[in-house]
Amino acid sequence: MARRAWRVAVLLTLPYVLLGLAWLGSNPGGAAPDEDAHLIKALAAAHLDIGTPGPSPTADQSPIQVRNASNRREVTIPGRLSPRGDNCLAFRPDVTAACQQALPPPPPGQIRIGTTLGAYPPFLYPPIGLVASLGSTPYQAYLLGRLVVLAATSLLLLLASWHLTRWLGPQALLGVPVLMTPLVSFCTGVVSTSGVEILGALLVAAVITVSARRPESLEHRSTQLLLLLGGGLLVLSRQLGLVTMAALTVALLALGGWRAVLGGLRARSPVTLATVGLLAVCSVAAAAWEVRYDHPAMLGPWMSRDGWAAWSGAWLEMARSGVGWFGWMETRMAWWTTTAWLLAALALVVTAVVLGSARDRVVLIGGAVALVALSSTLYVHVFLPVESGLQGRHVLPFAALLPVYAGVVVAERLPSRVVPRVVAGLALTLPLLHAYGFVLYAVRNAVGLTHPSWRFVPLASWSPVLGWYPWLALGAVAVIGLVTSGLALARAGRRDPLV
Repeated sequence: MARRAWRVAVLLTLPYVLLGLAWLGSNPGGAAPDEDAHLIKALAAAHLDIGTPGPSPTADQSPIQVRNASNRREVTIPGRLSPRGDNCLAFRPDVTAACQQALPPPPPGQIRIGTTLGAYPPFLYPPIGLVASLGSTPYQAYLLGRLVVLAATSLLLLLASWHLTRWLGPQALLGVPVLMTPLVSFCTGVVSTSGVEILGALLVAAVITVSARRPESLEHRSTQLLLLLGGGLLVLSRQLGLVTMAALTVALLALGGWRAVLGGLRARSPVTLATVGLLAVCSVAAAAWEVRYDHPAMLGPWMSRDGWAAWSGAWLEMARSGVGWFGWMETRMAWWTTTAWLLAALALVVTAVVLGSARDRVVLIGGAVALVALSSTLYVHVFLPVESGLQGRHVLPFAALLPVYAGVVVAERLPSRVVPRVVAGLALTLPLLHAYGFVLYAVRNAVGLTHPSWRFVPLASWSPVLGWYPWLALGAVAVIGLVTSGLALARAGRRDPLV
């Protein structure tokens, strides 16, 4: 029976792995938000170099430049891997990745270079940097670093899918594809900690959702180890990871998890002690880093009337960016495609609120209110003062519980003859949006969006390693796999749990 849970989890995860590989290989180096700065930080972290503060900002710099200067650190990395100038296409959707071909060759030896992410938590960067440092060129370093991120995120997705299936059955996975937006898939194949943060939150959300239905699950060592893995990576990933984990921990304990945790502590269970202790160590380490090193300039008030009004006008763009904005967030899927995805997510949550129990409603409505409170506060305090936009990838980890929990409620409460139709409907529509986003971004990098052409391959001024056809074929196989796995889950029916 346990093998069937693994088969179901692999069936769901494998297409996302293939799609992540397609994103990884077809994306130019440095063509993701601050990916060049992430690579520099990772290469320095590989030899435990946290850097020294960079030069102070000048009076004529913009607010965002002042903020970046406050986070900048000077580090030492191999010159041959220096990504200087790779971001020549950033924020310029009309410029193809061919601009990178005119860059000068990287310098030899070791060099000092700045990263605007120097003050960010460094904990997950060493393994990325160790593997990336095996490359001979900056582009190879990007590809190797992306492979580490893809491996980590794929493992988290696999374990979350296995845990949900093992305890609640295959159709408990209904909400997972809704969270796995094209943007999330894109993030699994770039040098950044955003993908690990989102998928770490997914694994914790899966543990919480299962424990709400099957409280005894928390008494199992495997569940506690999953909580440790997902929660630890979430806490250590980014500044907001600790806040997200704190909120998810409150949800876990409030839904009855405190009994299993307290029981394990009283019984001095080694796994419980290790889980609680190591999560506490991760939390202290993350908090200590923030207090000691991370002091960004130009922070605003925690909330204000004007700030709330500004967030009210910006929240929809933030939500759409979490669905299908790529590159440096300048390549955007059509509004109707991102809106369709958001409506599907909203319909799932609203249906769960209508059909669920009183406790389900508290979880879902409370989670939605907390998401609004967090995103608005973050926008007003951090982003508005430097005239920057809050992106969906920043808040997707905090939102992870909503689609996962709602998917389980809908799978339980809808009539048994309706659930397969819902799953099949998602299986036939969401992968098409993945395909559209992937091809749109390929067009952007190959010929630009000023004169886009869906027959772009013969016209391409830039092509990835191996050319466009292998990566487009891999993307097509991944999309077909998403459809196939979704239809297989629809046919699985409402089966008994596997434990």
